[in-house]
Amino acid sequence: MNGPPEGESGLPALVARARELRAARDHPPAEYPVLLDAALAELDHAIEALRQAEDPPGPPRTQGAKAAPFKAMFDHAPWPVVLTDGQTVVRRLNRAAAALTGLHPGYAAGRSLAALLRPADRAALRAHTAAVAGGEGGRSLPVRLPGLPDGPLYATLTGIDAPGERGQDVLVVLAPAPGPRVAARTADLAEPSAVVRQAELTALLDRTARALLGREPSAAALGTVAGLLRDGLADWALLDLGPVDEPVRIAVHGPLAPEDAGLEKAFLRQDSRACPVAVEVMASGAAAVEQLTDDLDRLGADGDGAPLMARADVTALLSLPLTAPDGTTVLGALTLLRAGPPFSLLEAGAAEIAAGHMAVVARRGGVGGPGAR
Repeated sequence: MNGPPEGESGLPALVARARELRAARDHPPAEYPVLLDAALAELDHAIEALRQAEDPPGPPRTQGAKAAPFKAMFDHAPWPVVLTDGQTVVRRLNRAAAALTGLHPGYAAGRSLAALLRPADRAALRAHTAAVAGGEGGRSLPVRLPGLPDGPLYATLTGIDAPGERGQDVLVVLAPAPGPRVAARTADLAEPSAVVRQAELTALLDRTARALLGREPSAAALGTVAGLLRDGLADWALLDLGPVDEPVRIAVHGPLAPEDAGLEKAFLRQDSRACPVAVEVMASGAAAVEQLTDDLDRLGADGDGAPLMARADVTALLSLPLTAPDGTTVLGALTLLRAGPPFSLLEAGAAEIAAGHMAVVARRGGVGGPGAR
């Protein structure tokens, strides 16, 4: 057996039992309800242990001493766990949650957990989190991360007075549905090392430079480069060219097999002036980097009034001006969209370099900017 040794208790025993539950996911689906009950029982044990850590018996202790065992158990819990306030703003997340979401704990703190979900699930998580924080009792609901297409996660919400925090916060445990497929993807979501990612981005910039140098300067050449950037950096790439008062949507590149078959046409048919983030970037000449954004109006709407942000499941966007070598004339905007983890600084830097190269080619070819046709 892989269970805890006889007489062992506390966190080591809890970890050992969780390991057994993970191994049991290979059992036939008919056994899943029993396994789920066992997992919920273990969650109850963990919650009770956290409460005891918050207010242990014995002489009064300082706030820092009370927080230490809570933090240790929180960080090393075998499940993805996130501590939020009543508005889903992240206080902290543990290592398992960081691996599942692809977010660095320091980056996630202070941002909305709901913004990481698909737009259709955000309102539900916010409503239930507010209810739990208001003392209406714990509950569980299915939620979907854009980077996990194999099925929903189950978010179990419990109110908790965490040491070092003000008021009642909400402990959110993200449990994949039983089965090996979702579990196998969590390792794939871990962010690659900076060295590896830098090499990948260098190769990407080499491909984009060759594409620009190997063709006559034209809108078609710029559209090809936008597609290469989508392949290496994002789920969607939008390219708008022309003067700021009359831009034109030149290219749209999306997933090879999108869930929404009509979304690419919706982006192509959109008047560039109806895309707020592109208009702002072209007017100001400043890049827009919006991580874990949940403003559904940033990309405008389709012909039926549905927000394009929601249809594309966007959780992060990066919109860059194509600024001519004179440093003032803006020839267009390149907008990259993600349904997953935020853009890293390395990725944003690479995209900015590529946008600069595109602007040089656009100027030489008379594409975009004032007087362009």
